[in-house]
Amino acid sequence: MEELIVTEGLTKFFGDIPALTGLNLTVPKGISGFIGPNGAGKTTTINILLGLLKPTEGTAYAFGMDSWSQSYEIRKRLGVLHEKPAYSGSFTGRRYLEHIARLYNVPNAKEKAREILSEVGLTQAGDKSIKTYSAGMTQRLGLAQALVGNPELAILDEPTANLDPIGRSEFLEKIKELNHTKGVNFFISTHILPELEKVCEWVSIINEGKIIDQGTLKDLTDKYSANTYKIQVSKPDLLVARLVEENIVEKAWIEGNAVYCKVKDVKKFHADVPKIVAQLKLELESMQTLRNTLEDIFQITVGEKTENEA
Repeated sequence: MEELIVTEGLTKFFGDIPALTGLNLTVPKGISGFIGPNGAGKTTTINILLGLLKPTEGTAYAFGMDSWSQSYEIRKRLGVLHEKPAYSGSFTGRRYLEHIARLYNVPNAKEKAREILSEVGLTQAGDKSIKTYSAGMTQRLGLAQALVGNPELAILDEPTANLDPIGRSEFLEKIKELNHTKGVNFFISTHILPELEKVCEWVSIINEGKIIDQGTLKDLTDKYSANTYKIQVSKPDLLVARLVEENIVEKAWIEGNAVYCKVKDVKKFHADVPKIVAQLKLELESMQTLRNTLEDIFQITVGEKTENEA
């Protein structure tokens, strides 16, 4: 596995407030997701990788270079879409990208702007004022900006936060296409997960300034699907309380009218649940093992529901 980003013991304090507390992050080539709840430390990590913040302790490397002392060299090989980018509304998309291309010293800025507009699907909107762009068009312009300098890696911070489900899906499919056709690597920081699962090969989960877990999506799915069950039962709150009280499960939570469990001992679980259901005089409708989604894994590791802006 070729690593593009590596941090070791990365720590950042703002005054007495810890933002990162010993972050050990690995980002390989390909499309990687960086997921965690709001305030987990995602944006702080990105700003350190870009050389915009100096770590309090620990190290951060991109392309094998130190993110603080060699930030200029790193940024020449990176593209970035910040969470809340600002654009001059009086510019057209084409003029804006030509300006960015010149800042990167890209030869033939006009041709590059035309090429990038086509790649992100904004050819027809290139000569329109940015202030007239929809949310989806604005995000595509941000992606175009991140790609102007022909980066090896594009870092995208909450790139789909303001898009509807269709817009999110289309945006991430465009990223997948660019990775396959142009070889651009992507590091996507987000807390909106359903579409991300379709394009990511590697996922790092952050909470309270630390990496909770990371690995290929397949490995994480295999790991967190082991011994995970969904139980449809009347009065699920009573069942959860008893399962936890008797230490039958590692973790249990309720979604809708179903109980979800991470099980310690499968044999004991299968023997005990029917007994508990009978003792509590509940109706057991079904009990099945689960193949967890990325959202499920997030909830198991972080204990928090993700935002779904449907």
